[in-house]
Amino acid sequence: MRLSRAIRQYVAMKQVMGKPFDQGTKVLQAFCIHVGDVSLRSVAKWQVLGFLERSALSDVTWLLRHRLLKAFFEYWMARDELKGLPIPPSRHPSTARTFVPYIYSVSELRQLLNEAGLKRAPKSREFGPLTFQTILLFLYGTGARINETLCLRSNDVDLKHGTVAFRQLTANKTRIVPIGPHLRQSLRAYLDSLEPSGSDRTNFFVRKNGRPIQPVDLCRSFRTLRRKAGISRPAGISRQPRVQDLRRTFAVHCMRAWLRRGKDLRSMLPILGAYLGHVSLASTEAYLAVTPERFLTQLSSLSSVGKRSVVTSTLE
Repeated sequence: MRLSRAIRQYVAMKQVMGKPFDQGTKVLQAFCIHVGDVSLRSVAKWQVLGFLERSALSDVTWLLRHRLLKAFFEYWMARDELKGLPIPPSRHPSTARTFVPYIYSVSELRQLLNEAGLKRAPKSREFGPLTFQTILLFLYGTGARINETLCLRSNDVDLKHGTVAFRQLTANKTRIVPIGPHLRQSLRAYLDSLEPSGSDRTNFFVRKNGRPIQPVDLCRSFRTLRRKAGISRPAGISRQPRVQDLRRTFAVHCMRAWLRRGKDLRSMLPILGAYLGHVSLASTEAYLAVTPERFLTQLSSLSSVGKRSVVTSTLE
């Protein structure tokens, strides 16, 4: 039995019993997206743990998701669809966990960009290699959030003046940030590569058919890319590097560049916070704790892929 089918039947059973189970449905569907629509019997403990540890969850949320997944697998184990529970041990509610973002080195960024730009079969992904490569470069070059990037409208990117407008529709706010000349060239090359049929598109970054790119598709493609590039955390750590960490990498590389130039980091943090769209300075200061010493000598250009690091040209 496939995982998606098992989830549908389990949710239907809950609903027949008169339980809304809306939140439980969302968790199970998110789990299916995380591991893929694999065989129910093939799900392993490390996959469940990876799902639970993939983001900074509170103790309460972690335990609720753990109990929900345990009940789900116990249901199918009682029906002889499983020989054992693929559930990792629960943890004590008082267990403190600190999420540490992954900071990519320049060489790792070069690996990711090179790998993303490789030609693949037309059906291997819903967006082309150049689109994928440009999105990653944009995320690193602007420190933008994934949703901000994929929701960009065509008229939000002004290549003539070198600015990008991030619109926060819920708060009716717009953040306009400058971008470096090399990122502008990459964005121009991406636009020139689009099919004429997509000229009426609304979003700036689109699939091959001109439709918007969904965050889940980008994250899934990045996980595959990261594995092919051979980038991972040490063994035993379940939270592997994510595409979201490009934003943290941008911030850390900026701070390292400023320190090397002798600038006062405290006076520069408000500028960085405004650029990243942080509401409070505390959000920006959190990046100070993830500035590893090993990046002191790695703020060089991304010359091998024809792109210069926008750290030196964006926030001056």
